[in-house]
Amino acid sequence: MADVAGADVQPIPVNIAGQPGMVVLNALRTLRCVDELHSEFIKWTKYDHRADLAGQYRQLTKLVLDEAKIPRDAQIFRIEGSLVELVVSEAMKDAMERVGCLGAKFIELQTSGTRSHA
Repeated sequence: MADVAGADVQPIPVNIAGQPGMVVLNALRTLRCVDELHSEFIKWTKYDHRADLAGQYRQLTKLVLDEAKIPRDAQIFRIEGSLVELVVSEAMKDAMERVGCLGAKFIELQTSGTRSHA
């Protein structure tokens, strides 16, 4: 998976009894790429019990990404302003499945816009 994602992930070795060689991957890249016009979401406000998160996504019930804001080399990233979602490319998903990645649930996402060719 590190071969696919490159510098966008940080492998962290962990010791789990009965599971030698386990590694947790920390996604390092964060992108502001939600198409808010076509997505459905709720944001935290300063009046919620987590006022420190005001302006961030509290819930993303329909996530549509703006493809023009996603660099071509992005294989795995977090969504800026969200504590939950982790987005992976098809190549990264395939790599995760090949190595028997535990705990991942893949959901196909919609995109809008067109990629920039800059």
